[in-house]
Amino acid sequence: MKLNAIDIFSNWAESGKDDSMAKAHKPAVFEMLQFIYQSFNNSFSFIDAGCGNGWVVKEIISNSKCSRAIGVDGSAKMIEKAKSQDSNGTYFCSDLVEWEPKKKVDIVHSMEVLYYFKKPYKVIKHIVENWLKPSGLLIIGIDHYIGNPDSYSWSTDLNVHMTLLSEAEWIHMFEKAGLVDCNSWRANQTNNSQGTLVISGRMLKK
Repeated sequence: MKLNAIDIFSNWAESGKDDSMAKAHKPAVFEMLQFIYQSFNNSFSFIDAGCGNGWVVKEIISNSKCSRAIGVDGSAKMIEKAKSQDSNGTYFCSDLVEWEPKKKVDIVHSMEVLYYFKKPYKVIKHIVENWLKPSGLLIIGIDHYIGNPDSYSWSTDLNVHMTLLSEAEWIHMFEKAGLVDCNSWRANQTNNSQGTLVISGRMLKK
């Protein structure tokens, strides 16, 4: 029987593994944040979907363009740690498919989260319909994808469900959910690493 991903993340929060994971993700996330900064000339609001210990929220809220930053995660242990380390961000412990912000935001970011869902399209559609403002941006980073063979064993190694999809399949889900100008690239790619698959897409202005 597969383990619950939230239980694994909670264990990481208690053991401190979340800090090493954040350090490993930083190069790719910083590329994603640079894309965000270049895409928005004015102030913006931001949600990190699956925020973990809150390090991305803490990072982006230090940018003068960011007017509001929210972190959402299913792990109470992670949210507890995020709140203890960051008094400027706002944090919620909730299932991403059920939670909705009081006010929609300009940007939703997610790093290494969506493939843990059996139906990631359901999460993407929920974000598009309930989280994003018109012309808002969704940007995600994933390391477990077809084309990165080093990641293929992760589901077995951790005994947790992971949805393995291709770049084209992720882009298709973005477009099916109603996003336009969908782009993809590899962040933090090296000779020894396929890098993080980044997908971005915008809402149509209404």
